[in-house]
Amino acid sequence: MALGALLVGSAVAQKNDWLIVPGQRVGPITSATTRADLNAVFGKENVEDRNLDVSEGPEAATVVFGNDTSAALAVTWDKERASEIHVCFGTQSGPCKWRTASGIRIGLPLRELEKLNGKSFQLAGYGFDGQGTVTSWRHGALEEDPGACGHLVVRLTPAAELEDRPLSKQESNLLKQAQGDKPYSSGSLAILELSPLVSALELQFRGPGCGSK
Repeated sequence: MALGALLVGSAVAQKNDWLIVPGQRVGPITSATTRADLNAVFGKENVEDRNLDVSEGPEAATVVFGNDTSAALAVTWDKERASEIHVCFGTQSGPCKWRTASGIRIGLPLRELEKLNGKSFQLAGYGFDGQGTVTSWRHGALEEDPGACGHLVVRLTPAAELEDRPLSKQESNLLKQAQGDKPYSSGSLAILELSPLVSALELQFRGPGCGSK
């Protein structure tokens, strides 16, 4: 009971700074955060339990700031602790208040992401589950600590899809060149000409640093 009180107290003490810290937290939410902590930190009126519509089917989650996609977080749970945090839930293009100290945010163009990393990186091909997800920073500036608890999933989507318009013939041909269950370099011509933007950020608490929950 004393440990639970300590965890709640530390969560309440942490103010919301709109900062994503890969391996650690999204604002005040860490791997130790409980459902009760969310009410205490964000205010009960800003927290709601609902189901997320994901590819595997409905998934129970708790949504913070659900009426404002620029701020919304959707938290899923592993027993009583936070498991995954979907950042700016409900928007793929922004605006989004949440970002990392390095500048990763929803809506960031691929070329800007390369600049933050200091080099090209690898992302999964399009046309299957997990498409456009960064699979390796190739030891660039955005490389994460492999021993940390949390891992920041970064996904990019071609600009045409985010604009919700039909792809041109050229864009369709480019997309075919970047399809398949394999990694592609962010510097490849097909990827660059598709002009992808960061469309999803998700912090997963599954690393070795999490310990046993």
